[in-house]
Amino acid sequence: MKFTNYMLSFLILISFSAGQDFRKETPQKLYGGLKYSITDRMNHLIFATSALAAISSYQYDQKVKEYALREGLLSDDLSRAGDLYGGALGHWILWTTILAHSKLTDEPKNEFWEKIEFSSLALTANALVTYLLKFGIGRERPNGGDNFSFPSGHTSHSFTIAAVTNELYGRKIGTLAYCMATLSAISRVHDNMHYLSDIIIGAGIGTIIGRGFSIQYKKRTKKHVYLLPSKKGVTLAVIF
Repeated sequence: MKFTNYMLSFLILISFSAGQDFRKETPQKLYGGLKYSITDRMNHLIFATSALAAISSYQYDQKVKEYALREGLLSDDLSRAGDLYGGALGHWILWTTILAHSKLTDEPKNEFWEKIEFSSLALTANALVTYLLKFGIGRERPNGGDNFSFPSGHTSHSFTIAAVTNELYGRKIGTLAYCMATLSAISRVHDNMHYLSDIIIGAGIGTIIGRGFSIQYKKRTKKHVYLLPSKKGVTLAVIF
């Protein structure tokens, strides 16, 4: 199951982290990221928008499915790329990018591991939330394969990656990641694995959780600059 792959990847990465402090604080950071995901005002708007859009699109699920089967939404190559990205490929691209950027910029080791842990926690939290909803709701897939259609895991996973990427590397790279996430979402409808409403909610969940963990990451790594009095006059102090 894809959820097992997420958890295994996360545990492997955390086991190689720089020190014990990262592992000791993991439960606290997981809770904190989820808390920010729930309490952030912009996330409230994103949730409301995605929920209303999913409710509105529900009545068109069958029509969109029939159109996708009849006409197709993507080429086979694009659909395959979207499926791979929303599965395991997306997070390995993210982690490879973090590693490459760290090496190229000679980034301190602790900052590299903070980014790895931040992204891993966000993806793990998204997997937990997504699969709890899948098991709890039990909607049958459009192809009748199983009862894990709602919400789309590929979509929530890829939109979490997009939100994390946007936080780490800015809007331009983030926009590219959101485009890839959208491709992954469309491919799930094209492949008859999900309904339209499944991918809309998946996109909302992934964005909300990615943003929540981004808020926590920003707060934990923010630098505060102070001018402090000293015997020699004024001292510039940078506090993390």
